[in-house]
Amino acid sequence: MAEEEKAVNSLVRPGFIVSALLLVALIVGLAFLLFTRENAREVGGDKPVEVSSTRQESGGQAQSGLVEDAGLPESDSVCGLVAHDQVVPSQALPSVPIDVGDRIQVPHVDGYGPGVTEGVSHCFAHTPSGAILASANFVTWFSSKERLDEVVPTLMATGPNRDRLESQIKSQWQGETGSPVMIHGFKYEDRGPDNAMVVLAVSPVASPDKMMGFPVVLVWQDGDWKVEAPSTDSWGERIIDSLPLEGFVEWGA
Repeated sequence: MAEEEKAVNSLVRPGFIVSALLLVALIVGLAFLLFTRENAREVGGDKPVEVSSTRQESGGQAQSGLVEDAGLPESDSVCGLVAHDQVVPSQALPSVPIDVGDRIQVPHVDGYGPGVTEGVSHCFAHTPSGAILASANFVTWFSSKERLDEVVPTLMATGPNRDRLESQIKSQWQGETGSPVMIHGFKYEDRGPDNAMVVLAVSPVASPDKMMGFPVVLVWQDGDWKVEAPSTDSWGERIIDSLPLEGFVEWGA
């Protein structure tokens, strides 16, 4: 177990960008970490995040997936997307991949985002489904390192932790890019109307069975879901072995 912890620590401090604040460095080393685990089990404290898969609507009936509201509220989104329902999805979102950037695709759902697809795609509905799509959008851009110097200020919440990451990128990123990760599933933790945490199950494209849980903390800021940069050199990622056993909803498209 000590060797595994040492491997993790080495993975989260890549030479080309200073720290684990760049997801791609961790993904590149993930296969090595998994092959060296052998039969070691994870520490008992690494429990799956408890999340609610449904929310009771005013009528008292549990809902799941995306639904349409009879009366739409005013939009507080920077691109005019309406905050439809506040249902936490318990099944795959009906997303379709759309081309953004030079060579990557992000998931899109009409009415939920991204509402802006030129440049770095952004703008998502002020709903749980919007937050889930925003987290996938961020992880796709971030892991590819495509337009990295634009991704951080566009998709991340303002604050000293983002400032620190921007400084690291400006001093050390030289324009190199890579393949974005695959997204296999999600878990959603409701933290109120303006805050959420989405744990994404991701893997390298070449090794889809080598999955990692990657938590993305989001805050509603300036009319969009923004990702909070961690205060340390770790996102809180951990290896996962099974989507259903650890409570993940399968991603779908």
